[in-house]
Amino acid sequence: MTNRPRILIIGAGLAGMAAAVALESTNASVTLLEARRTLGGRAGSFEDPQTGEELDNCQHVLLGCCTNLMDFYKRINVTHLIRWEPNVHFVDKHGHFHTLSATPHLPAPLHLAASMAKLRLLTLPERIAFARGMITMMQLGREGRENLSGIPFGQWLDDQKQSADLVRKLYDPILISALNEESRAASASCAIQVFQEAMLAHSAGYPLGLPNCPLSQLYASLPVKDVRLGTRVATLNFTNNTVTGATLTTGESIQADAVILATNHHTVSKWIDPSRAATDPRFAQLDQLEDVPILGAHLWFDRPVLTHSHAALIEGPLQWLFRKDATGHAVHGVISAARSWLNTPREQALAQFTTQIQSTFPHAREAKLIRGVVVIEKRATFSPAPKHENNRPQQSPPQGGINRLYLAGDYTKTNWPATMEGAVRSGYLAATAIAKKFLQGTHTFLRADLPTQWPAKFLGL
Repeated sequence: MTNRPRILIIGAGLAGMAAAVALESTNASVTLLEARRTLGGRAGSFEDPQTGEELDNCQHVLLGCCTNLMDFYKRINVTHLIRWEPNVHFVDKHGHFHTLSATPHLPAPLHLAASMAKLRLLTLPERIAFARGMITMMQLGREGRENLSGIPFGQWLDDQKQSADLVRKLYDPILISALNEESRAASASCAIQVFQEAMLAHSAGYPLGLPNCPLSQLYASLPVKDVRLGTRVATLNFTNNTVTGATLTTGESIQADAVILATNHHTVSKWIDPSRAATDPRFAQLDQLEDVPILGAHLWFDRPVLTHSHAALIEGPLQWLFRKDATGHAVHGVISAARSWLNTPREQALAQFTTQIQSTFPHAREAKLIRGVVVIEKRATFSPAPKHENNRPQQSPPQGGINRLYLAGDYTKTNWPATMEGAVRSGYLAATAIAKKFLQGTHTFLRADLPTQWPAKFLGL
């Protein structure tokens, strides 16, 4: 190893980019490889072959509680490209908007109390039941939440007497999109974490952040000197049980003092032969992780169909709708946990989405779909079901594992679900471990969660 350690990062999704940007800020020499010709991975964009327009794979939303994602955006100088929405608009099947908004300057959870008390989306008994559920979540605290990692959230909802209608109208729109899993099937720990961090701990955790440009534009000036797009790795190179670099499909060999694999867990497995993987417990249960798809639909209509920036739709099939232009002619619909849509013909899907929008929004009754693009990411995330949390590997090599080989990706152990925040955390954790091993001094890239404000502390969080 030289005085300036050489770090090779394979995969330029959020995890790989976060690790690269963090290590680039140190004395390390960083090389970032990406097989595609664009950065961002699943949180990236593609060129529409029909129009040449840049379209996102799917709409990505962040929350104020995503402290590490925001730190990454600061590092790449794009925070000005994020538009913050202080209100969440729920829309029922009759097209009525029900807005949940925070009272300025009030600490959590008081900031949402007045709006929740008046939320006509819910009946009075449902509002009381939801408030009771939120108080129970605060009383659990974070330690109590972790103790529920082995049970499904559906069991917790039943224990707290949260009705099916309440789950459908409020829990589902929030959780299915946040976790990419059915609310009742997700781990109770993951589901409660969403509410604790986004709504209950700190008033700044609540706002929605929406990029006001294609995702690829966020990464246009990534502060990493050696980024190679359209570059594929053929094999990893080893000396005994230590990784020493990689050989590209072009035949070029890149030497490295440490390698970060920042691809999805399926790709990770193909580069590690079974005999070597058997020495490292990080690879023992990767094949047990269950993939969950997400569907994104780009829709262009002949007239405006959405006047607000977004809508959380109580009745499906689309679960969320986002306005993609100033007028509301162009919108993007999302279906998370989209298992049942994998084999649906495109034209059939577009017809259902059009019918839903026409029937939901009164001013869109006569709207005609001009064009539609449907994108299904089959391996969008892994399922946060209770059985999968123990299958997530750590980033650093364990004792006796593959030396100097690090993992990054939202599927690794981050203490967060498979989100953009989780991906960045994984990159920062891998970068921190490398900096600790190879660089003098202490480098800690991981940002802390938002602090818990006094009312939430008083109530037990």
